[in-house]
Amino acid sequence: MIEKVKSYCERLIENSKCSSLPFHNIEHTKEVVDHVMAITEYLGLSMDEAEPIIIAAWFHDSGFSEIYSGHEDVSKRLALAFLNLHKYPSNKIEVVLSCIEATKMPQNCTNQYAEILCDSDVFHIATPDFFYKKLLLRKEWELNNIMVVNDFEWHKLNLKFIHDHHFRTKYGKDVLEKEKLINEEKVKKILSYY
Repeated sequence: MIEKVKSYCERLIENSKCSSLPFHNIEHTKEVVDHVMAITEYLGLSMDEAEPIIIAAWFHDSGFSEIYSGHEDVSKRLALAFLNLHKYPSNKIEVVLSCIEATKMPQNCTNQYAEILCDSDVFHIATPDFFYKKLLLRKEWELNNIMVVNDFEWHKLNLKFIHDHHFRTKYGKDVLEKEKLINEEKVKKILSYY
């Protein structure tokens, strides 16, 4: 099933509005899938347990193909239609949909599976790529009339997000949290020059 989902989502994302998004594009989706696989392996989940989370990762931003704000509801609709068509088990469909729902900001995880997808979705805040990724997100928000702010306000917004965010999985707490704190200090340093 994962291969079918991958093929469908790659086509959908690459041949829709998503292809012109600086941040929420196929690269982001593939990274989130990779992060899900890394976290589920670290946690010792079986492939059977990991499968619906991987499927949710492929679909989680597919709704951007239709709308920007509220894309998660479209992502859930697309996932539900595809998975029903392919007779995916209903109990696993519920896991997929709960994972996608949890990625709405602010994240609201109701189970371990959702925690894995949510940590995977914001994994970048704990990597050296954070500073590049936040520039892509800023450009995307400007292009979609979500937010236009000056540099100082942008850094303040990022500091608040990174400071307030706490990873939920054991992987997130053991590995990502330390790296996130390094990036938080870097943002504070940037702000000290204003």
